Amino acid sequence: MEVIEIPALIAALLFMFASIGAKVGTAQLIGRMKHQISQVASIKQEALGRLRIAQSQKGVAVQNKSLLTTKKVKLEKRLNRMNKDMGDIKQDDDARKQRSEMRKVE
Repeated sequence: MEVIEIPALIAALLFMFASIGAKVGTAQLIGRMKHQISQVASIKQEALGRLRIAQSQKGVAVQNKSLLTTKKVKLEKRLNRMNKDMGDIKQDDDARKQRSEMRKVE
């Protein structure tokens, strides 16, 4: 029996040390993984923050573009009205000149 007990005890001790070593190694791996996970989470938060900023900037740009488009349309309408009024004034002026020339001839 003693012949079998000593190698069994040695094997049991080796298995215990191996399990302790595996546990320590696993704990270190878990610690490294937690650190990597926290790094990835912080990078993700930073990227989401930049995305929110970009989206808000795009929203402001779109809003400004629509505002400028509205102003452009209003100014074009006003310009067209003024050009029409200028045409009317020019026609009136031409008609007045013709009338005054006709009076001079008579």
